[in-house]
Amino acid sequence: MTPLQFIIIDNDPVNNLLCDLAIKDAVADAGILDFTEPVKAFEYISKDTESNNNKQIVLLDINMPTWTGWDFVDHFEELDEKIKNRFKIYILSSSIDNNDKLRAVENKNVVGYIEKPLTEEKVVSLL
Repeated sequence: MTPLQFIIIDNDPVNNLLCDLAIKDAVADAGILDFTEPVKAFEYISKDTESNNNKQIVLLDINMPTWTGWDFVDHFEELDEKIKNRFKIYILSSSIDNNDKLRAVENKNVVGYIEKPLTEEKVVSLL
């Protein structure tokens, strides 16, 4: 069985490290990729050619330079359905703006909204 795969997209490397630790506490054999540049994460996802259908969990920050999380989601919408169906996007943000939460709920490509910091308990709730 293939281990669960997580992709963290946040321009803050310290937050990415904290997410790595929380994920490993919850799922010891999880595969984790982290990106500090959303464009590079998008390139990785858009070229995803694995033949299996294992879902990958994406933890996406909203407030980042170059591309925001919302820019990422807008570009994600343009991908082939075969690729989109392999990823579950969760917004992971410190934003307490209700508009961000509402936008996440209303977006068909976003599964949920998680407030930072990510904890072992929050990871378990995603599974």
